[in-house]
Amino acid sequence: MDNTTQNKHWEKIFSVIQRSYAIENHLEFFSWLQNGVNEFLPHDVLIACWGDFEKKLVKSKLNYDVASNLSEINTQTVFDSNNGYDVCMLHLHQLWLNNNRCWFVINNLNHHQVESQFQIVLPKKLDQLNSLMVYGVSDVRGSNVCLYVFFSKENVFDVPNSVMGLIMPHIDNVLRKIQHLKPLKTPTESAIILDGTGLSVRELEIIHWIKSGKTNQEIATILDISQNTVKSHLKRVFQKMNVTRRAQAVAILMNKLN
Repeated sequence: MDNTTQNKHWEKIFSVIQRSYAIENHLEFFSWLQNGVNEFLPHDVLIACWGDFEKKLVKSKLNYDVASNLSEINTQTVFDSNNGYDVCMLHLHQLWLNNNRCWFVINNLNHHQVESQFQIVLPKKLDQLNSLMVYGVSDVRGSNVCLYVFFSKENVFDVPNSVMGLIMPHIDNVLRKIQHLKPLKTPTESAIILDGTGLSVRELEIIHWIKSGKTNQEIATILDISQNTVKSHLKRVFQKMNVTRRAQAVAILMNKLN
């Protein structure tokens, strides 16, 4: 790489970093990852997991935030996994500790030489991903750790150490300042609404996020579907409930729930 090319490379990186300061919500974070960070840190899924990993051994709670290109992997699927991801993250946390709290890569996840224990704890929805990178941040004040786990369909996760040192602190900073996605209501509550309205689970998810003040674009990002799919679901909801506005649909559902 000649000097001119190298200068342009670093200019792009610093431009990506500068854009991080303007991020105010999860949608902007996802867009920044896809349209900026991904050029230097290629990945298909980012799972951020934080909490007290030591106390998790005695049933403490781990928290999650997911940014994903894959429709079947999102924050809600992690919430619904019945601690399946907790086992995986606890294992990766131990590997991070064993590596002196330095970031590390596991390539060729489906290869027979990858330790068998990790293949066992890897959630099935992640089977299609072939490599990962783990970066940890310790919060000494709060006694918490945040693990950033990047998954890729590529067999080899290749990121220069210099790029990691520049970009990761800004990813960490952004996720600490934006509001994180919350789990939907429990399955039993959702089932009650479903039985009373005839709405599908996906339609209920969309109404939930409308009630939370999300736009169609934000809902599409959260659920990893297109905006046209969101509109199609909404159209069916309006037909089933005989309404013409989003607020009417939410109000009727709340009345049925109460």
